[in-house]
Amino acid sequence: MTRQAKSILTTRRSRGYTLIELMMVVGILAIVSAIAIPSYRGYLSSTRDATARANIEPLRLAEEDNWLDAGSYVAGVWKADGSSRTLENAPLNWKPDGDENRFDYTVTVSGTNYAVITVDYLEDGNVVATASSVLSK
Repeated sequence: MTRQAKSILTTRRSRGYTLIELMMVVGILAIVSAIAIPSYRGYLSSTRDATARANIEPLRLAEEDNWLDAGSYVAGVWKADGSSRTLENAPLNWKPDGDENRFDYTVTVSGTNYAVITVDYLEDGNVVATASSVLSK
C-alpha cells in the first residue's frame, strides 16, 4: 500500500465512533444513573423530613405560650390549600412563615395537658413526608 492510500484509510477510520464504543458509553451512563438516581431520591426524602421537623418548632412554641397563658393547648388545622386555617384564629393567631404552602399543620388536643402536632409535607397534593411532636404537661 502506498503512503497516500494508508493516510486515506486512517482518515476515514478516525472520523467517527464505532457501534461498540457508543454501546459502551450507553452502558456506563446506565450504571452511573442506576447508582445516582436512588441516592438523589434518598437525599430528597431526608431533606423533606428534616424540613417538616424544623417547621414543628414555631407551632410548638406558640402552643407552649398559649398553655402558659390559658392553661390549655389549642386544637386546629392549617392547610396549604387554604381549605382550613383555624390555627390563624384567636387565641393562637399562628400561621407558618415561609413554608411556600407545601405543609399541612394539624394540632390534636386530648384533655388540657396533652397535644400532638403533625406536619405533612405535600408534593402535588400528596403527603410525602410527615413529622410529629407530642406536647404534654
